[in-house]
Amino acid sequence: MATDKVQDLINQNVAYAKADYTPPPLNFSLLRTLPRGAMTVIISCFDPRAIPEQYFGLKPGQQIPPVIRVAGGRAKDTLKSLLIAEYAFGLGDVVIVHHTDCGMTHMTDAGVKQFFKEQCPHKAAELDAMHFDEIVDGDLKKSVEADVEFLKGSGYFSKELRVTGMIFDLDTGRVQRIN
Repeated sequence: MATDKVQDLINQNVAYAKADYTPPPLNFSLLRTLPRGAMTVIISCFDPRAIPEQYFGLKPGQQIPPVIRVAGGRAKDTLKSLLIAEYAFGLGDVVIVHHTDCGMTHMTDAGVKQFFKEQCPHKAAELDAMHFDEIVDGDLKKSVEADVEFLKGSGYFSKELRVTGMIFDLDTGRVQRIN
């Protein structure tokens, strides 16, 4: 049985499917015929206050780039998805967006590990091998630059891949380009 929150999502989907849904114009095999290297992907935090489709003004009906949302918008956590996008379509641009007042600026790697070691002591060694990519001292510029360099230096993508870093300001609604 679904929880009330999950059931609410299901009910909202039913209403969406009845009122607003139009199937996408291209199926996957047609997508594969698009020019390689033309895809743009946005990496962003999963914080519900920072929604890339909204702050970039993307509208249904226009070509909306895929958005990968992970804690802190950290690039390392998106690598497998980016590799699939590169394999299937060829990436042209990756836009990495971190945002002000991100939860990852309010926690530490050690704190997250300690919490889960207390919850799951049998997983201590596995947790010790993980890195949760906290944003140290709230330095968003430094974290964005590190993520840009991670992707550029990963060795998985062509040198032509354009990686752009940005910071979204929750107070103003504006993005600032970092590189």
